[in-house]
Amino acid sequence: MQVAEIFSTMSYGSVPESTAKIDFWLKSHRDGFGLFINGEWVNTTENFDSVNPANGRCLAGIAAASSDDVDAAVQAARAAQPAWEALGGRGRARYLYRLAQLLQKRAREFAVLESLDSGKPIREAGGVDIPLAIRQLHHHAGWAQLMETEFPGQYALGVAGQIVPDSSPLLAAMQTIAPALAAGNGVVLKPAERTSLTALMFAELCEDADLPPGVVNIVTGDDKAGGYVVDHPGIDAIAFAGSAEQGRDIRNRAAGSGKKLNLEAVLKLPFIVFEDADLDAAVEGLMEAVCGNRGLAGIQLLVQEGIEQRAIDRVRARMEKLRVGDPLDNNTDLGAFDPACREHIARLVEQGVGDGADLWQAGSDDRQESGCYPPTLLGGVEPTNIVAREPIPGPVVTVTSFRLPSEAVELAGGGPAASLWSENINRALDVGPQLKVAEVWINSGNPCDTAADAGRDGIEEYLRPPFELTDTESAPAAAGMATVADAAAVAAPPPEARHYIDGGQVSPENGEFMAVTDAAGRTCGYVAEGNRKDIDRAVRAASRAEGWSRSSGFDRGQRLRQLADSLHDRQAALIARLERTTGVSGEAAVREFETGLSRLYTYAAWADKFGGAVQLPSRAGLVLTVNQALGVVGIGCPDRLPLLSLVSLLASALAAGNRVVLVPSEKCPLVATDFFRVLETAEIPAGAVNIVTGARDALTQALAEHEWVDGLWCFGHAAGCRSAQQTATRTGKRVLAGNGSVPDWLSREAGEGRYFLRAACRVKRLWIPCGD
Repeated sequence: MQVAEIFSTMSYGSVPESTAKIDFWLKSHRDGFGLFINGEWVNTTENFDSVNPANGRCLAGIAAASSDDVDAAVQAARAAQPAWEALGGRGRARYLYRLAQLLQKRAREFAVLESLDSGKPIREAGGVDIPLAIRQLHHHAGWAQLMETEFPGQYALGVAGQIVPDSSPLLAAMQTIAPALAAGNGVVLKPAERTSLTALMFAELCEDADLPPGVVNIVTGDDKAGGYVVDHPGIDAIAFAGSAEQGRDIRNRAAGSGKKLNLEAVLKLPFIVFEDADLDAAVEGLMEAVCGNRGLAGIQLLVQEGIEQRAIDRVRARMEKLRVGDPLDNNTDLGAFDPACREHIARLVEQGVGDGADLWQAGSDDRQESGCYPPTLLGGVEPTNIVAREPIPGPVVTVTSFRLPSEAVELAGGGPAASLWSENINRALDVGPQLKVAEVWINSGNPCDTAADAGRDGIEEYLRPPFELTDTESAPAAAGMATVADAAAVAAPPPEARHYIDGGQVSPENGEFMAVTDAAGRTCGYVAEGNRKDIDRAVRAASRAEGWSRSSGFDRGQRLRQLADSLHDRQAALIARLERTTGVSGEAAVREFETGLSRLYTYAAWADKFGGAVQLPSRAGLVLTVNQALGVVGIGCPDRLPLLSLVSLLASALAAGNRVVLVPSEKCPLVATDFFRVLETAEIPAGAVNIVTGARDALTQALAEHEWVDGLWCFGHAAGCRSAQQTATRTGKRVLAGNGSVPDWLSREAGEGRYFLRAACRVKRLWIPCGD
């Protein structure tokens, strides 16, 4: 092409990236790649091909791990983990810094390999993913250096199993490997089947860094290999990002095992654009998401009615200019997709059109020849359309209009992130916290800053709390069996104690009551026998009490102090009740009561101090990290220390701003019905606390099934906890389960503090840009 033609057409010339080093590297592995286990390469009997989606060329043969191979990897990690943790944080930090340096030296090789293997544009792989992967290692090396001072008394979980998606293979791997190693865990990584090569190249970096054998193990294969990792009893934690269906399956399989789960079910990525937004900037941010959407999210444009058509016109014009072609060309915007992925996209688009969406696609048929799906806009998408409910990967945008901010919040639903566009910062900071997502990007497509994105809570996912659990059914320590308290000292139990729902006592729906016996086996009262209808009444009452969640931390703290004062006023009656129904000594009953009283004051103090933090990432702007209440939390209390455990669980949930439906100890429910009087004299709003007595496991199961319950805490028998966890997978609620064990409630370290407050909150980050 002549210079005059270039200036006339202003077309982009080809800027191909050299593949010479990667071609040489692949030739050196012409016999295929084995599994990386215990610092050695292990061959397998089954293999599969890694294929370049842009041209269909086989890049390399990849080993398919069997259950025995996964077992060997877990055993290697288990054997290496104690010595790795014993190095101390500073020792581990040196290895992580070394890995970061080695990755930086070979950054371009990793970028080219990732582009070849996944089909993503080299500009994105080399300019975004690999630099962020390096930052992950640097960032968590810093946390490892600070481990002893910032996380005193906490220690590694053990062996972390990690299953990463194919959208950003190396970055996703580093987001899980780096914090796990920093915390002192051994790692078993299962990369995505179609994009395993960068993980295998990283294994070579582990060799070059002289990482102790067995600390990092990499097993490749299909979903069956991932299942072997999930099911292995030697795995202590599982990290996963992918479809909601796969996440539910993992939660169901891991229920009752005690494995710590860090699952990210990727659904939709809403772009909420208000009428006062900078529309050009919003469209550019949307295009960044379109070009980077490679299999995890469905991009949903929610635009206010007044600018809907203008927004659609600008999105179409911008999509027409997206450059599609060779992923190794530095001018390419949209790379190649695996044929199966393209078929999946086309099928969903066809179904969306069948449900009433308006289809528009950019460019001509020649764009599909490069392996890319054409940029697509689906307008007029109603909430009932399949494309509004099921995420579509690739360069596909669905468009839905809204009128009021509340409609936008409802349409956005839940997910990992949302992008919000408005020049009115008051509106942005009002709508942002209402969105049910973990990240809110204000006037930004995706800031992608490791320090703010990973944060302190990222590494805490790979640490055990500084206490152990004990058997929930073992009898509490006592100086000896107590004599039954004098009748005059015990308030005569009411003939029939009812439920406490919506601020008052109510009769059970079925009219049934059950007898309660004391430590000597004598009937000492009757309590309502709750059922699903009672749980539903209580959940509805809690849902209406939104004012408690919206109240300030200071106000909640004041109410909890009043609750503590009311508890103190009933000291004699409650201590006598504990003596009679649990059979402990007077001294033990006094200790339980006084510890519970102190715990209420402690959480009253925490109520306005666990709000979050402000961070300054590398880009211009601020990140507000906010600890938000889950919403409605269902709690199943243990039998051990019935008053103290009830107060400990209830107070932590209330301090964080949750509304509670609580099922008390099944053996000692009269302690909870006595607590009704404490609630009635305190100024806790109606519906913020609801207590339903009866069969604990059955009622906890009903809470797990209820769609309006946002979090579930169960501390009953192991079988009941496991069943509740499996049920909760269908509704996706957060679960804290004792699995037959409980902490030592009498201990300040184990029975109160950040562990329960973190369980009572979801972390939300608001990214706020600064400057012009």
